Amino acid sequence: MAIRYTVYCRKSVAGVTPEQLLAGSREADLHTIAENDDIPDDVIVDALRQLRIQNVDPPGFRFYRLCYRPDGVRQIDVERWQTADEVLAVVAEVLEGLEDKGHPALDRIRACLGQTVDIVNASFGSAPGEKMAPVLASEVTRWLAQQFDGIIRAADDSWWQLGVHGEYQPLRP
Repeated sequence: MAIRYTVYCRKSVAGVTPEQLLAGSREADLHTIAENDDIPDDVIVDALRQLRIQNVDPPGFRFYRLCYRPDGVRQIDVERWQTADEVLAVVAEVLEGLEDKGHPALDRIRACLGQTVDIVNASFGSAPGEKMAPVLASEVTRWLAQQFDGIIRAADDSWWQLGVHGEYQPLRP
């Protein structure tokens, strides 16, 4: 089953190139973040050495793959919803689910999602060899949120906004 981080952006990400996304994800100190998540140093170094990105479905930003392991194993899929109708449908579905759960930050989330023009998922698996995936997927969505005025729904269904220094802050009522 895929685990995902999703960013809901108020500005279009359509023009983001694979190279920009890779450079953006590297802006953070990935090594230190991974160490704080108790990922072994050899796993971190190996993943960062192999870090690269592929445009799986050109032209433009449709489906990129962030690779951090050898070819032939699961990587991180970074997919952008393509049409305004898709974005609106996803937003409506998300809001319906949050309403059903009585999410405490529903009003804040609704205000942000009401202005969403682009949605991007960074999805990965949970196999033992994928320890770096949450760190990398989180940084991909953090960078997109920072550059394109977005909020993030993390893999555990928590909601986040970014502080003035790009740090994760819980989205509160």
